[in-house]
Amino acid sequence: MHDLVIRNGKIVDGSGNESFMGDIAIDKDRISKIGLVEDQGEKEIDAKGHLVTPGWVDIHTHYDGQVCWDSYLTPSCWHGVTTVVMGNCGVGFAPVKPGTEEFLVQLMEGVEDIPGVALNEGVSWDWESFPQYLDSIGKNNYAMDIGAMIGHGPIRSYVMGMDRCQGKEEASDGEIAEMAEITKEAIEAGALGFSTSRTYLHRDKSGEYVPGTEASAKEMRKIANTIADLGKGTLEIVSDWMDKDVELDWIKEFVEESDRTLTYAQTGGDPFTTWKYCEENFSKGVKIRPQFTGRPTGMLFSLESTVHPFIAHPSYAEIADKSLEEKVTAMKDESFKERILAEEPAVDKNHMIYTLMTAFDKQFPMDHIPNYEPPLEASIAGIAKSSNKPVMEVLYEELLKNDGKTFVWAPFAPYPDHNLDFYKMIMEFESSVAGLSDGGAHCGLICDASMPTWNISHWTKDRVNGEKIPLEFLVRKQTKETAETFGLMDRGQIKEGYMADINIIDHENLCVYKPEMVHDLPTGSRRIIQKAGGYIATIKSGVVTFKNDEATGELPGTLIRGEQAAHA
Repeated sequence: MHDLVIRNGKIVDGSGNESFMGDIAIDKDRISKIGLVEDQGEKEIDAKGHLVTPGWVDIHTHYDGQVCWDSYLTPSCWHGVTTVVMGNCGVGFAPVKPGTEEFLVQLMEGVEDIPGVALNEGVSWDWESFPQYLDSIGKNNYAMDIGAMIGHGPIRSYVMGMDRCQGKEEASDGEIAEMAEITKEAIEAGALGFSTSRTYLHRDKSGEYVPGTEASAKEMRKIANTIADLGKGTLEIVSDWMDKDVELDWIKEFVEESDRTLTYAQTGGDPFTTWKYCEENFSKGVKIRPQFTGRPTGMLFSLESTVHPFIAHPSYAEIADKSLEEKVTAMKDESFKERILAEEPAVDKNHMIYTLMTAFDKQFPMDHIPNYEPPLEASIAGIAKSSNKPVMEVLYEELLKNDGKTFVWAPFAPYPDHNLDFYKMIMEFESSVAGLSDGGAHCGLICDASMPTWNISHWTKDRVNGEKIPLEFLVRKQTKETAETFGLMDRGQIKEGYMADINIIDHENLCVYKPEMVHDLPTGSRRIIQKAGGYIATIKSGVVTFKNDEATGELPGTLIRGEQAAHA
């Protein structure tokens, strides 16, 4: 008798091969048989022809603090995710010298918009080194498995000190050697790799560039070569200069001379130059993988968000610190409305935020089931045109709907021609890999942790204007390929001997619901969440963690220490 048998499923196994009908037997935490399973299971689930896929492997999250207080790692757990990798973008909480914890909090707060008061309250800080951090979070169980990278920011501040780590001053040879040694120690203790941020978009709470932004190629080469020499570990980078020799030279040396993987997000320059290099060399064994999102990263404007188009208006300052209910009451007053609509925002008109706040053709009120590929007509500009109203008045009225809880989605990344063909092109690259969900981050402005669910629902069934993507291809992209990017060769496929991490999905009804603002972080701090519908069951290590979109209370997930070999 098997521990669990899933019967009559349409199995999309993560390999990219065509789906097939069959059963799956699970014993302990492993898949033991696929096909026709004649023996009974102690527990059985009749999939009734619904999709059965590997659990999603989300490689770009920021749960480094949330692991200390949330065993479910919401919102990712609601979206069929069974493995996450955190420690991206060069930020994290170890190593840390006693007394300097606030520096790392302000880095995380500035880069990832996670409230510092919540981090100060919720993070235990019972560590100094990265191995001690792993020991601390490894004591707990979770709804999913957790892997962690060590970040450049904490390493650099630990070695160079808070006063020197953020400027243009280069690290000494001795300091670079110490950083490399800390990286080695972390990976040998179980870190999945090293991450760094080299973009001017990432700043700490006071506006300073994060440590490592302008680190020399010499420093980057030494750390990369340490990973290469170890023969384990992945390098993750966010960079403005991926297309420039100053960055590409050491990156090419790393990926061409080692068997290691580098995955990246490009935030400046010409992305086509880098993509061309990746595509031409990936089939030759050069493992450099651009991360894709299935839709543009988007800001969520609401009266509770960190930013919205009225936040810099002088009259809004009068109500900015009031409760949502009080804001709505004030804004419904006609005299207040007339006054604020007549004002100019007190913000630099050359600033990127002003440009985003006034791009009314790229701002879209969200329905119960939001459309992330909306036409121009659905934008604030489109509604204004059809209703013959000024755009600011339309936006004002939209923000007041639903008692002030309505969100307006504003793409931060490109949204050319009001369609997602650009994103489809990236997704179909051989070298690309699903990522950039940022689960756990950007609490007051962005919520893209729903990306794994939305990718499947939109690209394989719901897309109206444009070609869809084959289901088998996209499942592979966010299971087998994401797992392999970090050397997790024991998951990402429905295959005998592999981890029994599985989703059973009502494909026809799979969807993401509109975002919500909640106040459930430590100290009651806010964050945006987004739930899903259509998950009949999520199974982690052979244990059902979610059934019909509701948690079962089971927490079989653990800390992943290092790369994992496949089991026959």
